[in-house]
Amino acid sequence: MKKIYLLIVISLCCLPALSQQNITIKGKVLTENQMPITNATVSLFSVTDQPILKLVTNANGLFSFVKPIQKFYVAINYLGYIPFKVDDFSGDSIIIVLKNKSVQLKEVSVSTTKPFIEQQLDKMVVNVDGDAKAGINAVDILKKIPGVVFKNNEELMVEGKGVTVMMDGKPTRLSGANLMSFLEGTSSANISQFEIIYNPSAKYDAAGSGGLINIKTIKRDKPGYDANISITGGHGWKFPTSSNTVGLNYKTGNTNFYGSYSFGLGKQYQEIQTNTYQSDLNQRLQDSAIYRSRYESNNIRLGFDHSLNKTDVFGVLITGSHNLRNPNYFSDTEIYGINQPNATALTYANNINSTTGRGINVNLNYKHVINVKNQQEISFDADAGIFDYHNQNTNNISIINPLTTNQNQAYMQDGLTKSEIYSLKSDYTKKLGKGFFETGLKISNVKIENNFVSLFINETQSAIDMGSNDFLYRETILAAYASHRLSLKRFSMLLGVRGEQTFTNGNSITLNNEVKRQYLGLFPNATIGLKLKNSSISLGYSKRIGRPLYNELNPFIMVTSAFTTRSGNPNLSPSYTDNLRLAFTLKSKFTIATSYSYAKNIITDLRTRNPQTQITNSFKTNLSDYRNIGFNTSYSNKLFKILQLNYGLGISNSNYDFLYNAASENINQTTGYLSLGNNIEISPTLWAEVFFYGQSRVTYGNNVNLPFSTTSLSFGKKIFQGRGSLNLNINDIFYTGITRSEANYGNIVYDLKSKYDSRNVRLNFSYRFGNSKIETRKRSVGSEEEQRRNQ
Repeated sequence: MKKIYLLIVISLCCLPALSQQNITIKGKVLTENQMPITNATVSLFSVTDQPILKLVTNANGLFSFVKPIQKFYVAINYLGYIPFKVDDFSGDSIIIVLKNKSVQLKEVSVSTTKPFIEQQLDKMVVNVDGDAKAGINAVDILKKIPGVVFKNNEELMVEGKGVTVMMDGKPTRLSGANLMSFLEGTSSANISQFEIIYNPSAKYDAAGSGGLINIKTIKRDKPGYDANISITGGHGWKFPTSSNTVGLNYKTGNTNFYGSYSFGLGKQYQEIQTNTYQSDLNQRLQDSAIYRSRYESNNIRLGFDHSLNKTDVFGVLITGSHNLRNPNYFSDTEIYGINQPNATALTYANNINSTTGRGINVNLNYKHVINVKNQQEISFDADAGIFDYHNQNTNNISIINPLTTNQNQAYMQDGLTKSEIYSLKSDYTKKLGKGFFETGLKISNVKIENNFVSLFINETQSAIDMGSNDFLYRETILAAYASHRLSLKRFSMLLGVRGEQTFTNGNSITLNNEVKRQYLGLFPNATIGLKLKNSSISLGYSKRIGRPLYNELNPFIMVTSAFTTRSGNPNLSPSYTDNLRLAFTLKSKFTIATSYSYAKNIITDLRTRNPQTQITNSFKTNLSDYRNIGFNTSYSNKLFKILQLNYGLGISNSNYDFLYNAASENINQTTGYLSLGNNIEISPTLWAEVFFYGQSRVTYGNNVNLPFSTTSLSFGKKIFQGRGSLNLNINDIFYTGITRSEANYGNIVYDLKSKYDSRNVRLNFSYRFGNSKIETRKRSVGSEEEQRRNQ
């Protein structure tokens, strides 16, 4: 009960703080002849049409005001001219050219500049605005952002730390290959911005070791419709691939409908060679595997927002996915004596696998504006998600040994996982003096049922049970947060704290093993900033919790080859990470940042080897300590109005301390990376890009990835009067993006080389159509307030 009281206290108390800098909006109103318009009326309204501020232009047609924290729009009126409305205004400067009423059917033009990458107080903003020049899909764009890395081509990291991926402030609930399919199916035509948030505020869930990546989609704010299609065909190392997307935005009256659907189809190819050294047995196992995986991915998003009146908005968002994969591979394992040229035994393994993952999540949201003047509002979100994952695996193994009788055996394994995830949350915001107070509550409940059947069959025996099990998992999290933000003229600061009480119960029914946990965590965060004339300095801190993924808790043992298995670990504990980041930004173009992270009980991969069976098992475990010190710099600028440069350089040191077989182990590695993006506009409708990424040795837990680099080329052409575009991408031209890794701790010594579809060619066609009479405006900054929920 005391813990519950503590959560209530957290939700009602906060430390005075400061947040983002005051942003002064400056504008100029002109006639078609570029003459200033005096006494034009400039009015600010909330999204519910409540008046905020009214002013008039001076003799030079100029106006200015301090940007409100809430979402708003600006209306400009002058007698004899067409009224103009700027929706979702988020820039700091704008020039508006009003047209005489005699040209009613012509457009009002808006002209400003907005850089591709902006460095703000606590985040990096990447402005895409649906432009095909940025890349074909979300993966293309993310790879070009300084500091963003795809670990082993399926896990996103920012400045060496894992991140949570959201879309429009809502969690994607995807990871691994399914997350990659989702990002590849997210066309750049549907993307407005990427937000890279280094130290998330208390409003965000504390889950994760690092920051957040929020993908903001384009939504229509004027009556009418916009639609787009994107068709991509390509070829990897061996097989063709295809990815296609359609998107629609429709607004009528007080109602807005939006949605997108993506479909991917193809086949992946990979060759992996692993050498496992067993010095105690004077043996080396050389495993050569060929991996072929046919895949099909389907992702859909359907949204509906309706303004009930000037103060109330109701919305529904439905997301769904259906993904199929057949990752079949054939491997042969040769057993050698150390320093011996000829194999003493040979094992073949033919693994036939089929996985199906599908799910649907429904979000209901409601927002009520209590007081417009005080910008006081309250919002509610309710989520319900149902997901299931089915994995069927048959591994046929043939053992050939000249000294013994040959053996044929098979493992047949079938796993079914059903998940139900529910959550309720409420957020409250109010202007308090010159700052803003935020608080909120959340409760989430997770129910997972796992059924696993594992059978072993050889030539002389009938089927033998090899670890079949039923595993039930329950998790409930109660959370509360409070934060206060305020800004002075040049100095700003945000302080907050979040409390999360967690209850878990993992019950292995067949093994009669139950693991119960409950723990309370307090997660403070702070960000301070100092704005100078042409530069800014920021310092951010956050504490995060790393909870294990649900599938990492399953105690099942999956047979992957003759001498390798993979299992879960129901005894995993959460890890806690403290992150500190100091950054200096010059003209929002050049940034130098240094960071420090310390993690306790970090969750990472570990291998153990049975010297009798020679089988190596991989699983997740808690290592004791992890420290990382990093230095990163980035430069983003457009030169000569045609050359966009996006450069990144970083160096870091990672140190892991852990116990293995009661012996202390230490892995220390210094890493450097370099990314160079060069995009040149050959003409207003033609562009080309060269991108290079190189990385030295890097450690992820107990294994070390060896150096690699990759070079890519892309060419683009706008067609159909700018409504369509063609993009040609050639990735990893020199095929140097091959993954190589090694490990050496305890009795685990191995090296690995993996060649996959890093080199590929893709051709994309995209087309946008609609009845909008006003062009998408260009904004100089993206300063919308963060929104989110993370599971």
